[in-house]
Amino acid sequence: MDRPTVFAAALLVAVGGIIYELILGTAASYLFGDSVVAFSVATGLTLFGMGIGSLLATRLATNPGLNFVRNEVALALLGGSSVLILYAAFSLTEVYWLVFVLLSLALGVGIGVEIPLLVALLKEHGRDESVGLLSKVLAVDYFGALAASLLFPFVMLPYLGLLRTAYAVALLNVLVAVFMLRRMGRRTRWTWFSWATVTFLVVCFAASSAIEGAINTRLYQDPVLHYESTAYQKLVLTSFGDDVRLYLSDQLQFSSLDEARYHETLAHAALTSVAAPASVAILGGGDGLLAREVLRYPGVREVTVVDLDPAVTELARTNRLVSGLNEHAFDDPRVRVVNTDAFRFVDSTDETFDAVLIDLVDPSNERIAKLYSTEFYAMVANHLRPGGVYATQATSSYFTPNAFWQVAATVRAGSPGRTVVPLSVNVPSFGEWGFVLSLPPAPGEDGAVGLPDGGARLFGATPLPVGLRFHTLDSLRATATLAGDHPGPEVDMKPSTLLSPVVYRTYQQDMSRWRY
Repeated sequence: MDRPTVFAAALLVAVGGIIYELILGTAASYLFGDSVVAFSVATGLTLFGMGIGSLLATRLATNPGLNFVRNEVALALLGGSSVLILYAAFSLTEVYWLVFVLLSLALGVGIGVEIPLLVALLKEHGRDESVGLLSKVLAVDYFGALAASLLFPFVMLPYLGLLRTAYAVALLNVLVAVFMLRRMGRRTRWTWFSWATVTFLVVCFAASSAIEGAINTRLYQDPVLHYESTAYQKLVLTSFGDDVRLYLSDQLQFSSLDEARYHETLAHAALTSVAAPASVAILGGGDGLLAREVLRYPGVREVTVVDLDPAVTELARTNRLVSGLNEHAFDDPRVRVVNTDAFRFVDSTDETFDAVLIDLVDPSNERIAKLYSTEFYAMVANHLRPGGVYATQATSSYFTPNAFWQVAATVRAGSPGRTVVPLSVNVPSFGEWGFVLSLPPAPGEDGAVGLPDGGARLFGATPLPVGLRFHTLDSLRATATLAGDHPGPEVDMKPSTLLSPVVYRTYQQDMSRWRY
């Protein structure tokens, strides 16, 4: 049992340990929505478990080689099944957070046992260098952690997906166990059990598609037509009868039955409020449904769709169900698709637009919150041509009213002096939904909130196009009249900024009042 053998084992188990932690955090953020909480809990509990495992290792040091093998096999079985366990808990029980906590803790204990047992194994074979030995083993372990932190987001998650990644790392653990058994020259029942575990994990890896299908059947009410784990999110398309639905990281993006209410409100509220719109930018909107509405205006000459995930825009262009819904908007020569981060785009481009439509996912975490910041809205306003407007989706005006008004306050703070108009429309799939429209001020106006000029400039600069599924001019005007049970603009909300992204905490607090 030489040092290269132990160092190789330390490197490999470090890769596996870090990736297990990342797998748990990613799976929990997909399911629970708050990536900050998910990764904080996963990291904290895994490290705490590692501390417990380090203490337990002293009880296993009498036979470190075989105990290391046992630990790796157990870790492989638990870690490989961790995604499946977590998704099953989420779809079948109400205690999924408890399952997540126990999984993080148990995996941490298994990871924490590894390095002390490897050091004990070296000492057992007469290589007692105390501090020098431990520092070398730990250095190799930390190098493996760096490799894992790069492999997971750039290679394993995009190309294998979450479930296959878990099984691949589990195979790594159990193969390390087999390798150590061979180096120790020992044949025990654990040799055969290790190979049986390898066989089991290989079968599970090969059957991952079927397993994912079974999981999705439980998570989604309708049959899953398309499932894809991209570098940025999980992409799921379902269909039942006339109802086609798109989910990103398990969050519903649209239902074909009522999506026109949402997209027609966001598009036409802005474009009828600017004279002769010719150039329009859409930030988000990778499904092409908003571009469909923009293309209804004969004067529009160019539409720039900026969406981070190329998998979403490719699905919208090639999938017959989605491309049928967006009326093949991405095949129109006036449409240009840019797959990049919306914040980066508005920060770096020199282009200007008559209207900017912001169709992004809700600010449920700090990563998305930067796209609901004063700095972001200020940059958007700087790319408007004279008389230009911009509009953003602003979460539910009923279910998350404080977040809704915080978005309005942030829009106003990000582009002071402009007129801010809150809008709301009922979308049955989502409930009452809110938007915020930013208009250039009329003479005498200074950052007003509400209808400008008593509503004279709103929805009257360009005629509403024909052929809409939902809106008429009267119904569009009605979106500017909020319901009587709405808290109203008198709610004093602090604007959200890059350094203080309070909107995602407000959103989470609003959502915590509801149970779905």
